[in-house]
Amino acid sequence: MMLSKIYKQILTVVILSIAALAMLFCGFMTKDDGWVDLAGLLLFADASACIVLMLEYRQHDKLLKQLQVMTANIVDHQPAAPLFVEPDNPLKGVADQLNELQSRQQDEGKSIRNSNAELITILSSLPVGVMVIDSTHDVIFANHKMSVMLGRDILTQVHPYTQDIRNYQLLSLIENVYNNHKSQQEEVQSVGAKSVTWDTSVVFNRLENDFHVLVIMYDISDIINVKQMQIDFLRNASHELKTPITAISGFTKTLLDGAMDDKKSLVEFLKIIDQQSDQLASLVQDVLTISHIQNGTNYNYKPLGLHDFINSELQSYKSMTSGNHVTINNKIPEHVEVTADTTTLTRILRNLVSNAVKYNRPNGEVNIEYTANDSFWQLHVSDTGIGIAQKDISRLFERFYRADDSRTKQKVSGTGLGLSIVKEMVDAVGGTIDVKSQRGVGSTFTVNFPIVEDDDQTGDKG
Repeated sequence: MMLSKIYKQILTVVILSIAALAMLFCGFMTKDDGWVDLAGLLLFADASACIVLMLEYRQHDKLLKQLQVMTANIVDHQPAAPLFVEPDNPLKGVADQLNELQSRQQDEGKSIRNSNAELITILSSLPVGVMVIDSTHDVIFANHKMSVMLGRDILTQVHPYTQDIRNYQLLSLIENVYNNHKSQQEEVQSVGAKSVTWDTSVVFNRLENDFHVLVIMYDISDIINVKQMQIDFLRNASHELKTPITAISGFTKTLLDGAMDDKKSLVEFLKIIDQQSDQLASLVQDVLTISHIQNGTNYNYKPLGLHDFINSELQSYKSMTSGNHVTINNKIPEHVEVTADTTTLTRILRNLVSNAVKYNRPNGEVNIEYTANDSFWQLHVSDTGIGIAQKDISRLFERFYRADDSRTKQKVSGTGLGLSIVKEMVDAVGGTIDVKSQRGVGSTFTVNFPIVEDDDQTGDKG
C-alpha cells in the first residue's frame, strides 16, 4: 500500500534523524570522531530517504489530481484518457472503476449519438414536415420537408418559430396549443400563388419539468384534388348521359303521341334517336375504356412498320376528311419500324387524328411525323386548326373538359373523354404526352413512347 509505505518512510526518516542527532551528541561529548562519521552516514541516508519520500508523495499527489480531473470529465460527460496505475497502488481500484465508468459512458454516448443521427435521418427523409418548438417558443428542430412546405430556409440555430411561420391559420393553431396545453388538428390552407392544403397536427408533448410542441404537416392537396375530380367526373358524366337519354326519351314519346304517322317526322326523329343512341354508346364505351386501362391491361408488343400502319389506319378517315376538306399527310419514312402494342397505338392515333380533323379549318392539313432518341420514339400529330388557349392547355386532358374559347364555338360532337383516354393510355405504357399550340395557327400533340426491349415485349402494365 502506497500510503502505508509513505508512512513507513516518514517513520524511517524520523528515526534516522533522531539516531543521527544522538550520535552527533555522543561525538561532541566524547570527542570521538567515529561517532561523528557514523552520524554523517546516517544523515546521508536520512537525506536520501527524504528525497525518495518527496518523489513518491509528488507521484501520489499527481495521481490524485488525475483522478479528480477524470471524475470531473465524467460528471461533465467529457472524454478523458484512461489511467494506468501500478498493481500495488492503493488507488488502483478507484482508477479501474473510473476507467470502466468512462468506457461505459463513452459507449452509451456513442449509442445515443448514433440513435439521434438515425432519428434525424429518418425525420429528414419523411414526406411530412416536422418542427419541434420548446416551451420558450423557440424552434429546436425542423426537417427539410418543413422548409419546403413553408417556402423558406429554417436555421439550425435556436430561434423563434414566428421567424419561419407566416401563415396566420397555422400561427393561431400553434398559439392555441400553447395556451390550452392540448393537442389540436386542422386542415391549413396556404396563401401562396398555388393553393396547397396541409393536414396539420400540433401535438402538446409534456416532459418531466417542461414541455415541447410538435408540429406535423402533411400535404393532402392531391387527395383533395382527386376527391374533387371524382365529384366532377360524376357530375359531368351524369350531365353527358342525361343529354342523349333526354333526347331519346323525348323524341320517342313524341313519336308515340302520334308523330309516327307523319313519315317525314318519323324519319327525322328516328335519325336523331339513332344519333343520340350512338352518342350514348360512345360515352359508355369511353368510360369503360378508362376503367379498363386503370385496372391494368396485358400488352402484346410486336414490331411493325409505322408508315404502313399509319396508312392503313387513315383509310377510315376518308369520309371525315372529305366532309371537312382536310388533308392528312403521313410524313413518316417508309423504313421506320417500332415495337408497340397495336391496339393501344390504334386508339391513341384515332383520338389524336380525329381531334386534329374536327378542330381544323376548311382546307387545312394534318401532319403525322416520327422522331426518336435513345429512350423514346415520338409520334407527332399536328394540325393547322384553331389552336388552344394557353390557359386551357393545363386542363386539356381532364375528363369531360372542353376549352370554352377555342372549341365550343365549333359544333363538334364527342364525349369529352377522348384526350383523357389518350393520357390514360400513354401513362399506362410508361410514356408522356406534350402539347404545343398557338391560337389561329394550330396545335401539335407529341406522344413519347418508351423503346421496348425484346425481353419486355409482353407484360401487364397498368
